[in-house]
Amino acid sequence: MPVTVNAFLAINKPAGITSFEVIRRLRRITGIRKIGHTGTLDPLATGLLICCTGSYTRLSCFLEKEEKTYLATMKLGAKTSTGDTEGEIIQTAPVPIFADQLAALEAKALDLAELSVPAYSAVKIQGKRAYELARQGKILELPMRPVKISEFKFLVEEQNAPDELTYRCKVSKGTYIRALSEWLAEQIQTLAYTISLKRESIGKITLQDAVALGDLKTDNWTNSQISYERVFPDWTCLKLNDEELYKVINGMDIEFSESSSDIILLLNQDELCALGKKSNNVIHPFIVLK
Repeated sequence: MPVTVNAFLAINKPAGITSFEVIRRLRRITGIRKIGHTGTLDPLATGLLICCTGSYTRLSCFLEKEEKTYLATMKLGAKTSTGDTEGEIIQTAPVPIFADQLAALEAKALDLAELSVPAYSAVKIQGKRAYELARQGKILELPMRPVKISEFKFLVEEQNAPDELTYRCKVSKGTYIRALSEWLAEQIQTLAYTISLKRESIGKITLQDAVALGDLKTDNWTNSQISYERVFPDWTCLKLNDEELYKVINGMDIEFSESSSDIILLLNQDELCALGKKSNNVIHPFIVLK
């Protein structure tokens, strides 16, 4: 793959650093300033963080909308201020016998339609970040957020202790796993907080596609790029001729009827240069990459 400042990188984020720290390190490694990611992972969390460089940052919104898969473990019998191990325990409760409730709870999780936003989150409340207000000790009326859980399974065989539960879930954008762990605990009449969290997939990209952040160097990072065909496998690719290319880069429509997707990847040779929306037999370029 040719060297380019427009790239997708799948990073296996280690625990203990923020998503922004990943971006900061990538800027040093690549020499590229314009870098973004497609969904924040808390410092506690590990796993897949897809980063975009150059003009590809304009495409991050499409990956942010994709479903994401997580592997999480929650500690039962206590609640923390942050919903994870970063906070202090603020409440405790007995842990009931729950094994016979898990099958029904799996089905109930698939019907879940909304969850409360955690107090320690970046959601804005009255113009300020929720975590800023929480750190000031202010009592917040936290908004509910719509969620969709398309897959959910408890992994009982992976439990390390009788007061822990591990589960894997595939969820919609904006689903806070810390809030999901607390909701699951409520259903079996106890409390919980998340003690480990790993993101395993975003859309069709999985953790197996990722590279460890520590393995990326100035002289090898380009070898870890993921192609746009891998990132957007369900979208039609169209190579433009000279006349079509001129029209596209100037925002003009082109004719095209053979497409199985509504969004078209428009190519200059093998380089992604624009995204187009299909309407009848016409493609309108709505994102032109420089």
